[in-house]
Amino acid sequence: MTANKEIARLLKETAALIEITGGNVFRARAFASASRAIGRLEKEAATLTANDSLEELPGIGPGLAAQIGEILERGSFDLYEDLLGAIPPGLPGILRIKGLGAKKVRRLWQELEVTSVEELEEVAASGRLADLSGFGSKMQEAILENIRLLKQYEGRRRYDQAMAEALHCLEAIQGIDEVLEAHLAGGLRRSLDTVEDIVIVAVAAVPEQACRALAGWWKTLKEDAGEERILLATLPDGLPLRIHVTTPAQYGATLWKATGSPAHVAAVRTRCDLPGGAPSEHALFEAAGMPFIDPAIRENMGEIEAAAKNELPDLIKYEDIRGTLHNHSTWSDGMHTLRQMTDAAYARGYAYYGVCDHSRSLVIANGLGIERVYEQQKEIRELNKVYGNDLRVFSGTECDILADGSLDYPNDVLATFDLIVAAIHTRFEMSEKEATERLIRAIENPYTMILAHPTGRLLLRRKGYPIHHEKIIDACAANGVALELNANPFRLDLDWRWIRHATDRGVPISINPDAHAIDQLDYMKPGVSIARKGWLTPEQCLNAKSLDEFSSWLDRKRSRHSYETI
Repeated sequence: MTANKEIARLLKETAALIEITGGNVFRARAFASASRAIGRLEKEAATLTANDSLEELPGIGPGLAAQIGEILERGSFDLYEDLLGAIPPGLPGILRIKGLGAKKVRRLWQELEVTSVEELEEVAASGRLADLSGFGSKMQEAILENIRLLKQYEGRRRYDQAMAEALHCLEAIQGIDEVLEAHLAGGLRRSLDTVEDIVIVAVAAVPEQACRALAGWWKTLKEDAGEERILLATLPDGLPLRIHVTTPAQYGATLWKATGSPAHVAAVRTRCDLPGGAPSEHALFEAAGMPFIDPAIRENMGEIEAAAKNELPDLIKYEDIRGTLHNHSTWSDGMHTLRQMTDAAYARGYAYYGVCDHSRSLVIANGLGIERVYEQQKEIRELNKVYGNDLRVFSGTECDILADGSLDYPNDVLATFDLIVAAIHTRFEMSEKEATERLIRAIENPYTMILAHPTGRLLLRRKGYPIHHEKIIDACAANGVALELNANPFRLDLDWRWIRHATDRGVPISINPDAHAIDQLDYMKPGVSIARKGWLTPEQCLNAKSLDEFSSWLDRKRSRHSYETI
């Protein structure tokens, strides 16, 4: 069954292709609108076509419904294929470059005869792109940088993307009779935010037989000639797959070696007298004379020394999370109502829930004007009466940090919120000095409680604005402001490498899904995985506090701005 995400992608790409080929702009908008409608669907599109209700979606008439049905039937449709056939094959690839929409791609094709990313890079490097009206030298430099980033990102996948693929592979491997058990390894098991491959360790009584059986699953699979039995394959989307096939007696040693970073593996071998093999990782660490080191922190970043001193942290677990603080609803740009979102949070066992819809300046996200803030707060008061002691709903805002570092609401409005999460959403083109000063001014505002997604990055899509992390963390420590680890898999920002620096300075970390739909509340799970990689403990996590503890923290924050505004 074709997933909604793939249908939405094809419709969106069709809209761009119509514009690139000079087609009717209103037709292009219709496909773009249909793409958004499918992307927001809670149910699979196939179930709607079966009930003849697809045409009930906004912007989808009989023609588009028929084309979506064609996608569901064969994974594509005639118009899309005809449009692709009408342009050079490398042209759609240019759309992946940040800052280039369909209209600009058409001009590059028609006026400079650019038909691929490689040709665009040549034109930009020669300086000719700057001479094209509407582009200029700044855009030329930005395009060259974005091409460089595209090449850098090409061979990597986000944690969530790779994990979805890896679980399918793992299921297939575990279903082979010759395989006794199998486990994820590599960067995914270490909870890296992006990975370059999928690594799996499979155990077999007779590895040679397992290798022959595995070779039937992936056509490109071959056995490496090295000393280990390592099978190599390339998945349909181009991501490499590596399968280590080992015996039960060697399983622990193989899993440990295939999981840890090269630096971790080398450091342990240098420091410890490892056995030739081990049936489990726990047995391997025991034989090495050190406590078990969690896979997430096997990066040679102090974990070996901490283990030697018996000072390894008690890492946070998903079960430690008591509430979720940064979430959206249909009051701004969310897909579900506030009641639907809070019901879903209650069903997941949370004790408290923060409503943080966008503030008024972010018009594109339906940010709340002041009157709508008061209307939402009235609904929140009613919800708290309904939930009683079962769930506490906090009135919050994801308040825009304006260009000068001030917050998006006046103080008298900010004072009405329980929770204020501050974030940058516009004017990303800043130097490190400008971005750092802008953030620090927001942090120093007595109303700011949590700084959200501090760099604004989108993994493998947008680098994010440069900031001086140490200065930001020091400002948070000085002003009692928490730092968010935004658990949206596109962000995972704060970067895990800075979590320990923050917690060493006493800055609490708030893991938030930034949920815009019910299912996105489950972003909390990968967020916790990344937090573990940053050595986060429950005591250092803001939303691992009990409701009473968190309420007390909010009271201390509110008393600060009340005191400073007297």
